[in-house]
Amino acid sequence: MNIVITLSRQLGSRGSYIGTAVAKKLNLRYIDREILSRAAEMAGYPDEAMVTQLEKMERVPGFLENIINSMNTMPAIPTIASATLREGYAYDERLATLMVQEGLSRDEAFRELSEHERRAEASEAYQELVKRVILEYAQTGNVIIVGRGGQVVLRDFANVLHVRIHAPEELRVLRLAERLGIEHKEAERQIRQSDRERARYMKHFYNVKWDDPDLYHLIVNTGKVSVDLATQLICDAAQRLAMSAP
Repeated sequence: MNIVITLSRQLGSRGSYIGTAVAKKLNLRYIDREILSRAAEMAGYPDEAMVTQLEKMERVPGFLENIINSMNTMPAIPTIASATLREGYAYDERLATLMVQEGLSRDEAFRELSEHERRAEASEAYQELVKRVILEYAQTGNVIIVGRGGQVVLRDFANVLHVRIHAPEELRVLRLAERLGIEHKEAERQIRQSDRERARYMKHFYNVKWDDPDLYHLIVNTGKVSVDLATQLICDAAQRLAMSAP
């Protein structure tokens, strides 16, 4: 069977834990926001030069293949389930590298990196790269793609299961505060900021509402369903869909 799943999740919904559990159970490669961001980083970050490269994609042999091959050297499934923690560690690593290479203070490196990433995320070239990476992995198969609009990029693919992981805001705030060891008010701020950013991303690049139920086959509320049950539901649905695909 060729299984492809897209997973959209709210911060604090335990979507990353469910996604990694599904990947392990079905032996899928797990592709998430942090890895897609690394793909952009490998490409030199979207800028004028990258726009030109993307426009000449068909005339630049191996451009996308090199990015995919580099990504494939990463673990198929992350060792740390929490995307929040994983992205934090990756960010700290890039920050430290910038400080060493450029001789910047931590505050200077933070401002430089934040501006760099802000420009990258806003770039149409970045979005084009993300879409190409998503399509490449979907065509290869046996993958779970978390975030970055996979449910829209692959919505016309008959054998792709689109899943959304949801939970009540108050429960998500409690989970995030406990996981990160932060105050309730700070966790609430992060949750609401994350929701705004993800909704804005989907509206800006795909002109859809992030929480539109028509984008998904399955919506799971982890305020009512355990991680284990959610994992089993998704695995069963993905296997049945793959078996029924032409």
